[in-house]
Amino acid sequence: MKFDKILIQFLITIIGVISIGVAAQISISLPESMSVVPITAQSLAVLLIAHLLGWKHGSLIALLYIIAGALGLPVFSDASAGMDVVLGKSMGYLIGFILGAIVVGHLAQKQKKRFGFYLLQMTIGNLLVLFCGLIGLLRYLSFSDAFLKGVLPYLPGAIVKVVIAAILLSLYARFSKLMRSGLA
Repeated sequence: MKFDKILIQFLITIIGVISIGVAAQISISLPESMSVVPITAQSLAVLLIAHLLGWKHGSLIALLYIIAGALGLPVFSDASAGMDVVLGKSMGYLIGFILGAIVVGHLAQKQKKRFGFYLLQMTIGNLLVLFCGLIGLLRYLSFSDAFLKGVLPYLPGAIVKVVIAAILLSLYARFSKLMRSGLA
C-alpha cells in the first residue's frame, strides 16, 4: 500500500475514533433507579462507521475507541475514561460495539442499498449492543433487573437511532450515486 493510502486510512481511523467519542458526549442520564448507563449516540456512530467502512475497519475503530478510553482519554460519556469504565457496567455495551460493527459491516456488504435494509441492519446492530449490555450487567444485577435497567430504557433511543441511521445512509447513497453520475 502506498504511503498516501496508509495516511488516509490512518486519518479515517482517527476521525472515526473521535466521532464515537463526540457521539458519547451526546447523552441523556436517567435516574439510577431506571437505568445503569446514560443513553448516548455512541452506537449510532459505531454502526454508521461499520456500515460505511466495512466490518474490519469498523470493528478496529470501535476497539481503538475502547482502548483510548481505557488509557485515560476522556472519550466515554460525560468525558469519563479509565479501566473502571471499561470493566464496569458499560463493559457489555462496549463489547457490543465491536460485535455490532462486525455484524453491520458484514450485512452492509451483502445487502442492497435500500432504506428497508438500512433499517434492518441498524436494528440488528442496536439489538446486539443491547444484548451484550444485558449480558454484561448480569455480573451486577438479576436477569429481570438487567433487562429493566439495561435494555428497556434504551429501546426508544435505539428506535430513534435506527431511523436516523437509515435516513443518513439513504441520503449518503443517493448523494454518492449523484456524484458518480457527474450530475452534481
